Amino acid sequence: MANLLLSSRAFCNQAITDAFLALVKPNATIVIIVNSVTEGKRHPQMQALQRTIQQLGFEHVTLLDVLTDDLATLETADAIVLNGGYEFLLLSNLRKMNLLTRFRQLALAGKPFYGISAGAILLGPDLDLYTQLYPEDNMEQLTHAPAINATPIRIYPHYDAHCQLNPNLPSLITDWERQTGSHVTRLTNDQGLRIRGTEVQLIQPASK
Repeated sequence: MANLLLSSRAFCNQAITDAFLALVKPNATIVIIVNSVTEGKRHPQMQALQRTIQQLGFEHVTLLDVLTDDLATLETADAIVLNGGYEFLLLSNLRKMNLLTRFRQLALAGKPFYGISAGAILLGPDLDLYTQLYPEDNMEQLTHAPAINATPIRIYPHYDAHCQLNPNLPSLITDWERQTGSHVTRLTNDQGLRIRGTEVQLIQPASK
């Protein structure tokens, strides 16, 4: 049974933080996948996320590069975090190491996964919406981009912020939904989803 947390931003409010603490057991060993950015472990965002999780009381938090590090760490970790960055880069790197199926198996077996932005997108079925919206990021020119598929839920993170940048975004996503018969869950910068099997809970600040 999948045990997932998806959000636009990491620990952006107390509701998201509380959902993470409910997702992961105390004293858990946590692995952060860094392959959504070219800088990997050197990226300040990756290092900041590691520090944030440590400040929540978790002593064993490792940054892991799937291209160079020992992948056995994934099997022994109590939880896996897929950080934000570039969804197509993350997809490409996971595909190179044949990790899409393995991550799906681990997630469906109940290992907790926290996906942030690009990482949250990858936990869904595919990146097909993004091949249409952002072809410039689709480095491999994929027409169908299967992802981890730990959940059938497709998300669009940062929806509120991106709509301000592109007023056409709502109609573009709606058109894609009509063309494909699919549904996209729009998440604002402050929102997340807690997924336990077939149970889905919207996470957002209490004042919303």
